[in-house]
Amino acid sequence: MESAFYETLIVISQTISKEEKIKIISSYEDFLRGEGRIIYQIKWGKKKLAYIINKNRFGIYHIFYCQILKSSVKNLEKKLNQDENVIRFLIIKIKKKALNYLESKFNITLNR
Repeated sequence: MESAFYETLIVISQTISKEEKIKIISSYEDFLRGEGRIIYQIKWGKKKLAYIINKNRFGIYHIFYCQILKSSVKNLEKKLNQDENVIRFLIIKIKKKALNYLESKFNITLNR
């Protein structure tokens, strides 16, 4: 199977404790490493949402740049949908032009 590069943004509920947040992010790190590799992460932290979601005015944002199998994306979506602490998520396949930008912006090598 062929792997591809993806950007995965998760928004976690503001109501959880710091320990729970660390545990949730660690579980997704473990999942992504099991399915491929994590290239880069951005911990945006707590940000105001554009609109209220499930009584949350704020969310904790975390972005993963990863290389995983295309078939693993469905498993990731299922895991995110079932997680009651994740209030929103977005998974985007990164195109070749964007990969060049990521390499220069974050000073990383993607080993394509």
